[in-house]
Amino acid sequence: MDLQITGTIGLVLVLVVATSTIALADESFIVESFFDPISSEEIPKDTVRGHIENFSWIQRVSSEGVIEIKGISFVVINDDDVNHSFQICTVIEGPTGQFSPSFDSPLACATTEIITKENKSDLQIIEFSKGVKVSDLVDITISIQEVEFMEN
Repeated sequence: MDLQITGTIGLVLVLVVATSTIALADESFIVESFFDPISSEEIPKDTVRGHIENFSWIQRVSSEGVIEIKGISFVVINDDDVNHSFQICTVIEGPTGQFSPSFDSPLACATTEIITKENKSDLQIIEFSKGVKVSDLVDITISIQEVEFMEN
C-alpha cells in the first residue's frame, strides 16, 4: 500500500513540475525584439528587427514513460517596414552540461519564408533528435537573425 501511495505522489510531483515548467516557458522564454519604435535612437545595423511569439514546447512520452521536450514551435514577427526572412536556432540544456543538439551535431534551426513588413510567419517548428526529460530541463537558448536576400 505504501508503494502505491509513493508512486501516486511521485506521479503528481512529475505532473506539477511539467506543468510549472511549461507555464514558465510560455512566459519567460519568449524572445523580445530589440527594436523600440518609440525610441528616436538610430537602430544599429546588426539589430534584428523581428521577434518570436506563441512559443510552446513540443512534448512526448518517452519509452521510459517520462515526459520529454522533443522540440519547440513558435511564430516569427517581422517588426520592420522591409520584407525579411529570419533564421531561428535553439539549444536546450538538460541535465546540467548536456545539450540538445550536442555540440558535435548540426544546429537545430528553422528558416522562415520571406515575411512581409510588419507581418508574421506561419507556425515554425524545430525538433530535437534527442528529447530532454522535463525534470532535467535547465535552460534554453534561442537566437534569431535576419537572412540576407536580394529583392527584385
